[in-house]
Amino acid sequence: MSPWATGLVGEDIGGYRIGRYLGGGGFGLVFEASSMSTGSPFAVKVLEPSSDAQAAAEFDAEGVLLKKLLNRSGVINWVESGTAMLPVSLPSGAAAHLPVKYHVMALASGALDEILEDPARRNAIPWEERISHWRGAVLGVHQMHLSKVVHRDLKSGNCLLMVHKGNTELRLTDLGRSKDFSLPPTLAADVYASGRGDARFAPPEYLWLQGGLSETDFRRADLYGLGSLLVELATGQPMTGLAIGSWADIQKMRMQGLQDRHNGVKRDIATLRPKFYRAIEHVAVELPPAIRDEGVKLLKQLCDPEPSRRTFRPLGRVPKNPDTGLLWLLDRADIMVKRMKLGNKGSKPTRRSAS
Repeated sequence: MSPWATGLVGEDIGGYRIGRYLGGGGFGLVFEASSMSTGSPFAVKVLEPSSDAQAAAEFDAEGVLLKKLLNRSGVINWVESGTAMLPVSLPSGAAAHLPVKYHVMALASGALDEILEDPARRNAIPWEERISHWRGAVLGVHQMHLSKVVHRDLKSGNCLLMVHKGNTELRLTDLGRSKDFSLPPTLAADVYASGRGDARFAPPEYLWLQGGLSETDFRRADLYGLGSLLVELATGQPMTGLAIGSWADIQKMRMQGLQDRHNGVKRDIATLRPKFYRAIEHVAVELPPAIRDEGVKLLKQLCDPEPSRRTFRPLGRVPKNPDTGLLWLLDRADIMVKRMKLGNKGSKPTRRSAS
């Protein structure tokens, strides 16, 4: 854990009193905080002061995206961003001020991964509720795509649960690796080809360094992320980790990708399909009968190793509006919710025999 995780507790940053440390990853540290003027609770994400210039640029970009997506359904609400001057004592004893970048956001009740990583807690979640959580993530990505933004790091750890008056709503967070594809690329092509973040959650094209730079490429990667999130809801594990195997197997696959890139070879990614189908068979056992067929069909589409096979396949004419976002996937989620409700109504409690 970063020393800043404890060192910033109790400090005043931008008019917010920093409270307990909630977690972090990469270059951001997230704290519970309270407004010093109103006492209202918020979450404050702080750029670790020791971060490099690239991290600082990405942190600033995240603030821009949060502001752009303000009040979009399924995305965490942004309040403000800024830079605060934090007083520190130098080794010489002299006083100085350290600039600290921060984002202020709505405070969630917790993250989805905190529940899914514990088998007992995960199994206690009714499947109707799990599908509702998944639909919330689909809605968030749908809204992001309509705003020309891709998430690029979809996983349960980046899904926050907002509880209000007994209702739970899922909202996406951590846009540090997100990209506004209405703007030109800001990173080198090889960075986009290999993806970023935890490789266990990465689409297979990133492991073999075959990721593309186009809007379509980014959207297809998000579709895989949504499929992987459904797998997490069922098993507690991400799709790539389940299909490829151990961390050593994933690293071996990445080394193959590096060698292929060096030798000018492009490996046929469709050869991975049997591995993914076997993993989906494992997931199917965890799905309730009411949605098993639909869930398997959906996972075979969203988590297909070939990115081009993940997208919407219209039966009739292509819609006149080419950018309908993920309405088709929201419809599929609604079908699963309805089938769960019908299944629950149709199930009758068993009577115990008199003893």
